[in-house]
Amino acid sequence: MSSTQKVPNKSGESWTLEEESLLYELKWNGLTYAIIASQLSRSIYACEKKYRNTDWTKKPFFDTAKRRLRDNYKQALVDKVSNAKDQKLHTSVLQSEILADRLESVVISLPKVAKPVYKRSERKVKSKHLPEDVGLIISDAHIGHHHTLEETGGLSEYNIDIFKARVEFLKSTTADIVELHSKLYDLPNLHIFCPGDMVAGMNNVGAWSATYINMSILDQAVEGAEALADMIYYWLGLFDNIYFYGVMGNHGRCSNRGVEKEYVNWDYIAYKFLEAKFSQNPRVKFVIPKAWWTMQTIRNHKFLLIHGEDVRGSTAIRGLSTYTDHMIGIIKDIPEYVIAGHFHSAAELSTNYGRLILNGSFIGGEIYSLKDLQKSSKPEQKIFGIHDRRGLTWMYNIDLSHAE
Repeated sequence: MSSTQKVPNKSGESWTLEEESLLYELKWNGLTYAIIASQLSRSIYACEKKYRNTDWTKKPFFDTAKRRLRDNYKQALVDKVSNAKDQKLHTSVLQSEILADRLESVVISLPKVAKPVYKRSERKVKSKHLPEDVGLIISDAHIGHHHTLEETGGLSEYNIDIFKARVEFLKSTTADIVELHSKLYDLPNLHIFCPGDMVAGMNNVGAWSATYINMSILDQAVEGAEALADMIYYWLGLFDNIYFYGVMGNHGRCSNRGVEKEYVNWDYIAYKFLEAKFSQNPRVKFVIPKAWWTMQTIRNHKFLLIHGEDVRGSTAIRGLSTYTDHMIGIIKDIPEYVIAGHFHSAAELSTNYGRLILNGSFIGGEIYSLKDLQKSSKPEQKIFGIHDRRGLTWMYNIDLSHAE
């Protein structure tokens, strides 16, 4: 069967070995599910489900499959969805989809390496208290940023090794806190809120200096996905389910602000890497919107998650209050809790409708904040309990500087 030949619609029918081989080759060559579905006369959903749920390493054609598609065929497909008037736009969109799908394919096809999983202590005695979920905010890692003690006069330093040490500390400290509280009641689920700025950023796309970035943007995104995946694997030994909510930060932009769409962002790519890694694990669930915000209901309480770049005001927390008032008017819904990052300072403020929560960072004080703003901050992240009736109960700021 040629790569361009269509077969009769076989919705609901079993896949033949020949169809599986073609699906694998087309996907490996970077084609989107929409294009593959048109070639196989199956639905996009059927193609994606088949590709994600198949262990291709066990197929007889895995080691011998050849890439049948050539550049001229790909170009023909590009031309097919374009016309003379908007060919440039369609071509750009299609190429972006091909790149994203290729990156996802690489992640899925990587060898599966067993990661350490936390082993719980003996189960507590049955409690009469209602269960709670755990919320954890992970933001502003700025992977790829680098400054030394000499450059700050001994005030601060940060590099990839310090980031990794702080990841390990966050893993273990979270486990300790959960073990402590689980002696009183069940903690079945973990909700990870990720307000963005996992990466330090690309050169010349924002108001930050490339002088203090010593990793390529691709390496930053991959390191971010690997770090998040490592933490999630570890915590699967503690929780029945883990939910991940991720929005993009300003440091992840792929070009100057306004040049590309908001989700053309390396934080978004890192989150999609992460989602692909857990695509066959039903205990890990993802919400990765293309918008700059997301609202989630957890144990009867509404959480609004944003990055915080658009917040304006005399202070970050007061600016977040004004921003939230405006968002409530726009979305016509009232969140009980608003979570943001961006400012690298942990803070909280009670409001008429709930609470505003600003997360800290992994990096703490750095050249810009110390020299230009004359402000330092601890590298810290927030963890809290979520109760059905009482909402947020206990809360801790995890000081990551103890990792050193």
